[in-house]
This record gives sequence, structure tokens and C-alpha cells, in this order.
Amino acid sequence: MMIPSTEDKQVISKLKEGDVASFDHIFKKYHRKVYYFANSYLKNREEAEDVVQDVFMNLWRHRDQINEHYIFSKYLFKITYNETCKRFRKRASDKRHLEEILQSASIEDDSTKLDIEYNNLVETKDLLIRSLSERQKEVLRLSTEEHLTSEEISQKLNISKKTVENYLSAARAYLRKSLNDQGILSVLFIVLFLR
Repeated sequence: MMIPSTEDKQVISKLKEGDVASFDHIFKKYHRKVYYFANSYLKNREEAEDVVQDVFMNLWRHRDQINEHYIFSKYLFKITYNETCKRFRKRASDKRHLEEILQSASIEDDSTKLDIEYNNLVETKDLLIRSLSERQKEVLRLSTEEHLTSEEISQKLNISKKTVENYLSAARAYLRKSLNDQGILSVLFIVLFLR
């Protein structure tokens, strides 16, 4: 199970107090991931950029409701999911068209189901990671949990930067391939956790 890091808790705590630098830190860390997810489904750069703007405006507007002990990426996952759903709804000119879009994307606006789906994806990801080699697991953990660069990982593990990049590439490709058939939520999950 993923536990928020001390750094994340501190940044979220400051964000809740209205600290703009903390908001900027979060924006820099996640805005590309939100954009890639939205654009992969909407296939429209302007709409994807609007989703990014709306996600972070909602984050700022409702910052006081964030629980710093809650996994922040899960909270952001819900906001992004909801904003992408809104875009699908805006595109639909009539109820029939909306139903076709939502049905084809397997989107349901139910936060309990979303929580279950998220938890299932985390469990699946954890199981898949356990099947990686020890070195791949270690390199992936340093990259995704400690947010170290390939250069920093290579120095820490005393291996070449190219080797680190090969481990990361192989591990991410395996996880993406294994999670790819899970639907729209898995795409968001992949974007948020595996880039």
C-alpha cells in the first residue's frame, strides 16, 4: 500500500494554508501527467489543456479539503477522472451520443466504484512489481517513490545511467502492457504513477 511521504505531507499542509510555492511544486510535478491522460482520451490539445487548468483550479479552490494523510495522487486521480468525464459530457450533443461515449470509455461517475477500481489497480501494480527482478524493483522504486533522476539512481546504486534507463524502460513497458487492458482508469493510473 502506498503511504504519503513526509515531503508530500509537508507540501500538502502548506498548500492547505494557501502557500503558492507549494501549489507550484504540485503543478510542476503533476501537470504533464494530467495533460497526457486527458489528451490520450480527448484527442484534442486545447481540451486537454482545459482539463489541466480545471484540475488545478479545483485543487486550489478546494485545497482546504485535502487530507495530508491521504495519498495525494489518489485525490488528484479523482479530480482528473471527473474533469475528463465532464469533457466527454460537454462533447455530447444529445443523450444518446453521451451514452455511447461513456459506454465505450467505461466511465461511471461513482466515487465508491472509483475507489475500488483505484485500489484494485494499486494491488495489481504491486503484484506486477513483485514479479520484476530485484534490481528493476529497486530502480523503479527510486524513480517513482523517491523521484530520483536516472543520474541520481546510477550514482546511488553504482551502475551506469544507461543501465538505469534500461531497467526503467523494461519495467515500465511490462507494467503498461500488463495494465493496458484495464480501461480508462488504468490509463490515468499509468500516467500518474509510471511516467
